[in-house]
Amino acid sequence: MEGAAELIKEIFEKKGVYDNEGNKYDLTSNIDESEGQFLATIIRKYKPQKTIEIGCAYGISALYICSELEKLNDPHHIMIDAWQSTVFKNIGVTNLKKAGIGFFELIEERSEIVLPRLLSENKKYDLCFIDGNHTFDHTLIDFFYLDRMITTGGIIILDDVGLPAINKLVRYILNYPSYKQIGNVEYKVSPKKKILNLIGKRPFRLFSKLLPDKLKHEFFAGDIIKSNQKLNLNSSMIALQKIKEDDRNWNWFKDF
Repeated sequence: MEGAAELIKEIFEKKGVYDNEGNKYDLTSNIDESEGQFLATIIRKYKPQKTIEIGCAYGISALYICSELEKLNDPHHIMIDAWQSTVFKNIGVTNLKKAGIGFFELIEERSEIVLPRLLSENKKYDLCFIDGNHTFDHTLIDFFYLDRMITTGGIIILDDVGLPAINKLVRYILNYPSYKQIGNVEYKVSPKKKILNLIGKRPFRLFSKLLPDKLKHEFFAGDIIKSNQKLNLNSSMIALQKIKEDDRNWNWFKDF
């Protein structure tokens, strides 16, 4: 049996994972090392006891999460993954067991079915990691239910923020008065591309500032206007902290 840190290192060195029969699978559905370190840093700083993630796949994010959780008292980690035993050949669970992690629970159902059930059971979590279905509506459903189960002061982390659907959702969430951005992982963008992005969008951003809010959203996309809170559009992962209970009016809306 090897520890989580050793197993993570081995996985990235070999660029693959193994099922119970010893068959190798290339890394295709996983966070990278910088994102894993970001997860670990957040957990070390905020010390969540009860955590949940949407999407397990090969278990790499769970290994990073649980490697820090095991340093705390009485941790518990839930993974929701409807395709763990089929598409992913139970590799995520196998890796956690190989690392000696025993405080996890796998729920092999779709998140849109599981999350309402957990909410009805009054479950509460200190940290939630969303890395499941990456459509706008599905990720919004995941966030909608997790928002109701996350404790005040708790953290919701979203992966693949560079995808248009997730980026759009994060811009929406950052308008919530109950959340603030506390960190992110940036894509490695070449200096040339940074300059091209700056030259291409800066004039439009400057012009958009002269317009009333209603006209801004009528003429420009969200990546030109940006949110009231700064969102780095080159982010691959972002952490949001719930700073208070949701007290929006029934008809609350802010364009994004």
